[in-house]
Parts: sequence; C-alpha cells; structure tokens
Amino acid sequence: MGQAQRSDRRGSDDRIRVIAGNGSRSSAGERARRRGTERGGLEGLELWEISRDNDNSRMMRLADREQVRLGQGRPRPRTQPNRRNTGNPRPVSSIKRRRARKRRLNLYRIFVFLMIGVCLILIYQTTGAIYRMVHNDKTGKGKGIVEVVSEKIEANRIQPPAITADYLEPNEFSRPGTKLKKIKSVFVHYTANPGTSAAQNRSYFANLAETQERSASAHFIIGYEGELIQCIPLEEQAYAVATRNADSVSIECCYLDEDGKFTQETYDTLVHTLAWLTQEYHLSADDILRHYDCGGKKCPLYYVEHEDAWEQLLADVESYKPETD
Repeated sequence: MGQAQRSDRRGSDDRIRVIAGNGSRSSAGERARRRGTERGGLEGLELWEISRDNDNSRMMRLADREQVRLGQGRPRPRTQPNRRNTGNPRPVSSIKRRRARKRRLNLYRIFVFLMIGVCLILIYQTTGAIYRMVHNDKTGKGKGIVEVVSEKIEANRIQPPAITADYLEPNEFSRPGTKLKKIKSVFVHYTANPGTSAAQNRSYFANLAETQERSASAHFIIGYEGELIQCIPLEEQAYAVATRNADSVSIECCYLDEDGKFTQETYDTLVHTLAWLTQEYHLSADDILRHYDCGGKKCPLYYVEHEDAWEQLLADVESYKPETD
C-alpha cells in the first residue's frame, strides 16, 4: 500500500514537473505568451486542480503565481468595428455625389435642348413673318423691310383732326404762359352756355384779359358743327381744372339743347381728338376724365347725369380707327 502511494506521488510529481516546466517556458519565451490565452488558461487550470487534489501548499503558491502570470500576460482583446454592419462611408458618399452630379448634368442638357428648340421656333416664325411681309402684294415690290414696317405703323397712326389754331394773347386771366411739363390726363368740359359757337367761346376767353372777372380757358373748343379751335399751345397750361392745370389738357364742347347733350358732329370730333391725344401722350381711356371727376362740378352735364353715355364715349375712343381712303 505504501509503495502504491509512492508510485502515485512520483507520477504526480513527474506530471507537475512537466506542467511546471511548460509554465516556465511559457513565461520565459515571448512566443509562448503570443500563442493565445486558451492554452495558458488550460495549463493554469490543470496546475490548480493538481495542487488542490494533493493539498500541497507549495503547489498552491506555484499555481497562484501561474494564474497571476497568465492574467498579466494575457493580451487585451481589441475592439474591432463591425465592418460588415458599419461599412466604409467614403465609397457610399462618393457614389451619391456622382449620382447627384449626373442628375444635374442631365437636367442641364435638357434645359439646353429646350432653349435651343425655343430659339429655333422663334427664328422660324420671325423668318416666315418677314418673308410674308416682304412678298405681300399689298405692300408692293422692291421695298425694304424697314420701309414696309414704317408704312404699316404710319397707316395705323391716328392723325390729328382738322385744327384751327387761334391762340389767345398772353395774359394772366386766360393764357398765363406757364410751362406744361407733362400731360397725365385729358379733361372734357361743356361751355354751360347753350347755342354758342366755338368762336364765341374763344372770344369770351380772350375778353377776360379786359374784364378780369375770373380766370378761365381751355386748350381746345369744339363747336356744335364739329369745328375745332385751339386756344392755347399744348406746351402751356390752361385755366380749366384748378388742381390739375399743371398736368392736363382740357377740351370745351359746345351744345344746343338744355340737357347738355352733344351734337353728333361735336361727338365725332371729340372722339377723334381724344384718340389722337391719348396716342400722342401714351395715355389710356382711364386717363380721360370729366371735370366732374375732379371737384364734383356737373360738367359736362349730360355725361354726368348719364353714366352709360360716358362709358360709351370711352369705348368709342378705345375702338377708334383712322379713316382710310
């Protein structure tokens, strides 16, 4: 029995020496420490179990040192990013940039093609219009483009009506001579004196320089037979609308009936004159006003009391066409 125990102890000692020898080589050699933690962990665990089974204090201390050594020499695992999950962001962003650049390039090409198409259409239409204009039989042959266009503009231009220029003598009551710098409106008046002619009303304005009873005048006077007298040049102010003399032209109209309605001859000359003035000074029908529209005076009487007649007059001015031979 004692021999068997000695044999077992001898085997255990041999095993311990082998394991201890392996542990010594592992701590002494740098390559043994780099082999990994799994083998060293198994050796330390086996050494610990042997020392515990035999209750050997020396082997316990040796096993403790071996465990400490293994713990100190064990390399700490490095945290590696999960490349499969995160991926490399640079290639993805580069792809996105290339795609965005490609989209912008495609949009630019589309825009250029559209602009080229529009320009070609405009060139085609312009060339066709010029060709038709030059070869139109009505315009005549052998005329240049500039001549043809000038003739068309002149044909559509409203010529002034027949005007008798009979200017008043300068005076402070009817022709002050003040410069008229701009024309923003044309005012329509009536003489408030039925049955009087344009010449008689012109004489009334001229006599104000003598009578000095008040200040009054107008640039034009239209008689009930359609005659048109100009009393003041269009470069000067008239005494017609107190608050608008500085930027307006005034037209006085004669009439026969007490209701103030104009004769057809007066009406026709008035429409022609208004169409000509609005063309000359780049005005519209909205710039044609009654004396009533600035101050509330019932002038011209008939066209204040009959709004529909006034609207019709403005419509006739807008649609006025010059007479052609």
